[in-house]
Amino acid sequence: MHRDVFDEIRRIQRELDRLLSDILRTPLWAPPRRTRATLAPEYREPLVDVYETDNEVVVVAELPGVNKEDIQLSLYNKTLEIKAETRREEAERPYQLERRYTGFYTKVSLPAEVDPSKAKATFRNGVLEVKLPKLEAVRKHSIKVE
Repeated sequence: MHRDVFDEIRRIQRELDRLLSDILRTPLWAPPRRTRATLAPEYREPLVDVYETDNEVVVVAELPGVNKEDIQLSLYNKTLEIKAETRREEAERPYQLERRYTGFYTKVSLPAEVDPSKAKATFRNGVLEVKLPKLEAVRKHSIKVE
């Protein structure tokens, strides 16, 4: 019983350390690229990279211990929602449990309007890559000056 209380205290401390680290690493004038969106304490926020090319927005997320069948992606209002469930066996007599999460969840703000009908997602070795083609109207076009 007491071990569960201390496990929860350590989990909260790790989360606070991570949040403080994120705050100190990001300049105050930088616009937020991600929205913190956790369903419950048993969900973890995956590490996510977002970058764009002239033609697409690419989102790469680390989802260790997840099967591709357990990943759900939703796209709305320039936001990509990533949710993934993990399957873990409960230990009969646990001694130390620090990986008590049941999955990953996050919402990622996208830097441009994208075409969801042409989106492609791949998952290899615990890494999810989502390629979202930009809408024609927001693609960068060069204009020749005469």
